Amino acid sequence: MAWPPGVGEALPRGQDAWCEQPKWSEWILSPRGHAPEWETILRVGSEDTDALWDAIAAAVVEAPVYGVRVAQGGGMLCEVRFELSVRERDAIAVTVWHLAHDGAAPRLVTAYPRP
Repeated sequence: MAWPPGVGEALPRGQDAWCEQPKWSEWILSPRGHAPEWETILRVGSEDTDALWDAIAAAVVEAPVYGVRVAQGGGMLCEVRFELSVRERDAIAVTVWHLAHDGAAPRLVTAYPRP
């Protein structure tokens, strides 16, 4: 796979995607972050972290990269959008992944749903 990843290509090493636990409680499912969107659109909250991560991790393996930009601290940021199903509710999920360098596993930066 070429570096940097290209739009329309699969996220490099998508099967190895990972996320730091504080990202969920401090941003993705936090009231000061994207919790209101998750609650409204997919009716998920902080108690659903594992189910939400499982759905995102499974979907990102095959979803194409939507946008690529250079990260301020180095590496690349890749935006990936895909349809996400959680508890029989569907929405488009927008995710951003940090690739620290060529060959690095993608780390989830943020995720939020769109109706």
